[in-house]
Amino acid sequence: MRRLRTILLTLVGAVGLTVGAAPVGAVADPGAPVGVASTATYKVWHWNVAGDESNFGSTTNGLVDALLGSVKYRDPDFISLNEVCPAQYHAILKGLQDAGWPQSSTNFARFEPMPDVDNTGCHTDTGGAVEPYGVAVFSKFAPSGTDRITLPADGDKARKLLCVPVASQPGGLRFCSTHITFKTEAKAAQLDAVRAKMNEFMAAGGTVITAGDFNTQPHDPLLNNWYAPSVATPSNGGNTGAFRELDDLDTVCPGWGEQSTEGALLGKCGQKAKVDHVFAPENRLVSYDEDTHPIATDRCTNRNGVYIPCSNHRIVDATVTVSTGQ
Repeated sequence: MRRLRTILLTLVGAVGLTVGAAPVGAVADPGAPVGVASTATYKVWHWNVAGDESNFGSTTNGLVDALLGSVKYRDPDFISLNEVCPAQYHAILKGLQDAGWPQSSTNFARFEPMPDVDNTGCHTDTGGAVEPYGVAVFSKFAPSGTDRITLPADGDKARKLLCVPVASQPGGLRFCSTHITFKTEAKAAQLDAVRAKMNEFMAAGGTVITAGDFNTQPHDPLLNNWYAPSVATPSNGGNTGAFRELDDLDTVCPGWGEQSTEGALLGKCGQKAKVDHVFAPENRLVSYDEDTHPIATDRCTNRNGVYIPCSNHRIVDATVTVSTGQ
């Protein structure tokens, strides 16, 4: 069950600002008086689909249908995918077009491959040429550009940060997806690179929301310079950053949230690991809420037609209300 969690924040610089136009497809405050910053509400949906590891690059084993079904039910404004194979990306793109999900059927999707040094990756359903899987974003609103950023090398894959600015939305909105390495020796550099880009976008007056598999848990010291000092709980303390993770008020595990994996790695509060996050700048937040959803075990099949979990990661969906600064 979804729980409503709200954080009240001082709207820095609100005096003298006028109400902006309500963003199309988002919820805005229609009664905000002149001189008070308006707000906008967005729904975010993220999933590491394990496109090759669990689904052998297939577009017909149930993964694409399961994903499209969840998106239809949750109706997010932004979608972030990790470990999605090129053929799966195109099948999802077509499915969203056919469903009339985007406002612009020809400008709503971006894919960025993460080539592997060993040339390993996704096969097609019929076992064709290997292609690297990657990260993808889908925006209900037409993007006004694309940021394709290669992160510091980890000796394995070319890890990426993929962002889309959305000029039609107020407040300099940007939505990003990333997939951080699991390799300890490169993880800090990649996290720092993503955080630096978020800070850069914020310094320019924008609002940036970043989702992805960070391969790092909330209580890991590597995320101390991400989480704001206001996040100070037994499960996640010592923080010095400027962001909140949209599950950090969850009463299941305050400051930490809900697990996002079903593997052997343990997390906090008696849960499995949480490595999938949605971050937003604290100084823009009005309210937020996030949940993770257990992995379907009766939707996806292996090569022998036997049902398997669709991924080793849970779907993450969040709702966030931000000050637009207008």
